[in-house]
Amino acid sequence: MLEKYLPRQEFSSYEDFRANYRVCIPEHFNFAYDIVDGWAELQDDKPALAWIDDHQAEISRYSFGDMKRLSNQAANLFKAHGIVKGDTVLLLLKQRVEIWICLLALHKIGAIAIPASFQLKSKDLVYRFQAASVKMVISIDDPELLANVDAAHAECPGVQEILLVGKNIPPGRVDFRKELAKFSADWQKPAGKDYPCLHDPMLIYFSSGTSGMPKMVLHDHTYPLGHIVTAKYWQCVEDGGLHMTAVDSGWAKFGWGKIYGQWICGAVIAAYDFDGHFLAEKLLAVMQKFRLTTFCAPPTVYRFL
Repeated sequence: MLEKYLPRQEFSSYEDFRANYRVCIPEHFNFAYDIVDGWAELQDDKPALAWIDDHQAEISRYSFGDMKRLSNQAANLFKAHGIVKGDTVLLLLKQRVEIWICLLALHKIGAIAIPASFQLKSKDLVYRFQAASVKMVISIDDPELLANVDAAHAECPGVQEILLVGKNIPPGRVDFRKELAKFSADWQKPAGKDYPCLHDPMLIYFSSGTSGMPKMVLHDHTYPLGHIVTAKYWQCVEDGGLHMTAVDSGWAKFGWGKIYGQWICGAVIAAYDFDGHFLAEKLLAVMQKFRLTTFCAPPTVYRFL
């Protein structure tokens, strides 16, 4: 897979790398179709994701074939709920498996995904809902987060629907998992101008560390190819190796380290969806259980470890 996009992978020096590193960008590149579905067509059972949380003893494992089928189901779900190319969908999913499923499904439709932190308060959500004209929200069922989402929704009638992920869905709310099960894993790929690719918008992050309120940073469908260099030459992931980046899905580092470049390189994403506050002892135990090949984390996490 990698050789399609990176014809030369070995370099004799940093100078050689700077002068000769080239990424091939296909005319109609779409990460979900070309990489995830592409791996599934080459080897349906090729491992893609290894996932664990604080409530299960065994690791759940998903192949690229699984991710293709689940994202097709989710694409059909989104389409049935009125999501079309260009719509914005905000994701508050921590490290639930649904974050990967939803991102891929939205990429297939051409809707714009907005990953966001579960730490956001109602005023932060109001700002994001309004600034990005958010049409739908997918959120975990955490009561405190849901209260903030509902408070923000009351001020933002443009948000048409909120779907919830979890085991404790309040009565009268839409259960994403139950809804997903209703839909087929056969997805009709868009054609012509409806096909999302290249410079069509794909992803929005709200930046931090700037003056004033966070600013929207828009990425198009070439963005995943930009992180080949991150995965292969910084994180040094291996095809078939287990890679963990310690980060929540609401941060841009998730895009750098937990989906795009890693799957292009054929690595298996290792995810630990922990409850509450970060505890180094728990992460170390999970790392030992996974028997990781490569690992990446912010400096603060390294210091705790």
